[in-house]
Amino acid sequence: MESKESKKQLVIARASHVLSSPRKTNLVLKAIVGRPALLAIKQLNVTAKRAAKPVVQLIQQAVGNAVSRFQASPDKLIIDSAFATKGRTLKRAHIGGRGRTKPYERITSHLTLSVRIPSAPVVKTTKKTK
Repeated sequence: MESKESKKQLVIARASHVLSSPRKTNLVLKAIVGRPALLAIKQLNVTAKRAAKPVVQLIQQAVGNAVSRFQASPDKLIIDSAFATKGRTLKRAHIGGRGRTKPYERITSHLTLSVRIPSAPVVKTTKKTK
């Protein structure tokens, strides 16, 4: 009896305090999950979203980590998961008329991206006893 097991190797990259809200950044991140890393970079370079630039840098960081730590080929890396969580909120103010201030918040987010290194399936063989 033969069973095939494929072991997943993940490389995780993180970015903190990115000046974009998590809701807007998650829209960009969900579009690239499951795609090859280099294809995702090409796709994000033509995306008209402000959050695309930090995501491209994060993918490049993850690819660099995978190449340096595991000697993986950049062509074979696949984005396994990506999400954004809420970071700290910076409170700022605009100057309004009549000496008033208009407060607003600059919302930041923390990005987490994991890249999967596909490995050759390991084949285990077991002997049947009669």
